[in-house]
Amino acid sequence: MLANSRDNGGDSTPDEDQGLIRCICDIDDDDGFTIQCENCLVWQHAVCVNIDQDNVPEEYLCEKCNPRKLDVK
Repeated sequence: MLANSRDNGGDSTPDEDQGLIRCICDIDDDDGFTIQCENCLVWQHAVCVNIDQDNVPEEYLCEKCNPRKLDVK
């Protein structure tokens, strides 16, 4: 799941669109372009995991749910 904003309109009911940003960059700010792991539901900055507007996958798994080498800058 991709999000440009994780705001749910002020509704305080938690859902899958809200949650923890746990990015490989160790910064937990919402930069406005995040992607959510389909398995554990954490959010990551799309740019940090080499995803841009032109290559958004149908399903995304974070580096913990799908271990792989990532270029951590």
